[in-house]
Amino acid sequence: MTSHLEIDQRFRAAFQDRLIRWYRAHRRDLPWRHTADPYHVAVSELLLQQTQASRVAPVYLEFVRRYPTIEDLHRAPAAEVSALTDPLGYHIRGKWLKAMAAAVVADHGSGMPESLEGLRRLPGLGPYAAAAVHTFGNGKRAPLVDTNIARVYTRAVGLPAEGSTYRDTRRLAELAEALTPARRFYDYGQGLMDLGATICTARAPDCPRCPLRRLCRDLTGGPPVAVWHVDGASMAAERTAGYRVGSRATPRREASPDA
Repeated sequence: MTSHLEIDQRFRAAFQDRLIRWYRAHRRDLPWRHTADPYHVAVSELLLQQTQASRVAPVYLEFVRRYPTIEDLHRAPAAEVSALTDPLGYHIRGKWLKAMAAAVVADHGSGMPESLEGLRRLPGLGPYAAAAVHTFGNGKRAPLVDTNIARVYTRAVGLPAEGSTYRDTRRLAELAEALTPARRFYDYGQGLMDLGATICTARAPDCPRCPLRRLCRDLTGGPPVAVWHVDGASMAAERTAGYRVGSRATPRREASPDA
């Protein structure tokens, strides 16, 4: 199967610019945003899995104080690491952190991999976490898609009305690739995460405060801005009966005028 995404370039430019400007004005002050160390970024991503940032912040700060390098984590007793991370729930993360440290020390000379493929092979780092470490730690472009980001994309552009979960997931990846800028990708990625966590939430999106409110097809309707060409057939993005990825569908809301 061959697939190609055609996206409206004016939409693309406006989506990027509005999101980045909003992030620079309203970014959350999170401790892992004060480092470019890929090891520290990886720690934050593993701690953040299925856990709110406000709960993770104090544990992250204590973790990098105790284990400032990956060699320190590698030498630490597993029970000690788990005792620090287990109160966050999802108890497997302590084992993942130790396994990641062991792999980096053994296979990468105690330095985090510089390639996205190398990061993806580390224990505990799935496709999203590896892309986040590559973007925020290695300083290299890697399109990001997690649940919050998927929700922003599905609402802003829309998924094809027909298609399986697998197809929608693939199209989301293609959409992320098309929309992620060649530069400014750090602020763009952080902005997507902040927008999905604080404004474009699953159950009560705060559309009047959203920087994308005049672009969002869930909010305003309008002509399709993305068309997937699959094996010679074309399928335009449009509102779905229900979100395949991210959240349930919501009724179309009226946009408020800009202040």
